Amino acid sequence: MRYRFGHSRGRTPVETDTIKTYPSRTSLKELQVGEAAHIVDFFNPDEIARKIEAMGLRKGKKITVLQKLGRGILIKTNNSRIVITSDVAKNIEVK
Repeated sequence: MRYRFGHSRGRTPVETDTIKTYPSRTSLKELQVGEAAHIVDFFNPDEIARKIEAMGLRKGKKITVLQKLGRGILIKTNNSRIVITSDVAKNIEVK
């Protein structure tokens, strides 16, 4: 069995002939300035989901990274601008 990122982190393998690989998952923290994406899921839903949803960030929302500010990331969703820490951003899966 082969893992695309070297560890599973709760991912389910995808069968490709005889090799099992994991689908690529991107976090909000990995996006570059100017990139837009949709929120797909949360990596640690029990720990962080309430905080993220309280900010108005829900599954399916389109977000755009406006600026990276050291440990903070300025994002735009609808007509709102929100600054979140990179610790929170790494828990948001985007596509």
